[in-house]
Amino acid sequence: MAVEGETARGGVAALWGDARAVGGLLACALSFVAGYVIRYQFVEPEAMGAACERGNPWWCPLRTGFIMFTEMNGFGWLSLLLAVVAAVVLARGSARTARWMAVIALIAAGLGMILYNNTMSVPAAILALICLIRAR
Repeated sequence: MAVEGETARGGVAALWGDARAVGGLLACALSFVAGYVIRYQFVEPEAMGAACERGNPWWCPLRTGFIMFTEMNGFGWLSLLLAVVAAVVLARGSARTARWMAVIALIAAGLGMILYNNTMSVPAAILALICLIRAR
């Protein structure tokens, strides 16, 4: 029998874990939107590439470095590494650290999903989400 304010299965702690997971998903979605803007306003426009070829503005090295980072699956590797470390930290009993690492992994995974790094970003997002749900 459930007490008022608790769920029948897991209690208030289960609801709090779900709220953390929703917050992590929101952070992932916001980073996906930021990645969308970066991709279509900074990386892919031909005018940006042409500007770098003509005059080499101050932001060209940043753009080139960013493109190289995504070509090496940087966001995918980063999000996967953070998600795995969050799972290990959670297994060792440090839920607070695991939660923060999982949220950062979700942010990196959101960027990776729109910036050409799906292969590792999607499993990393799933693992990070599981860590957020389990970290109570």
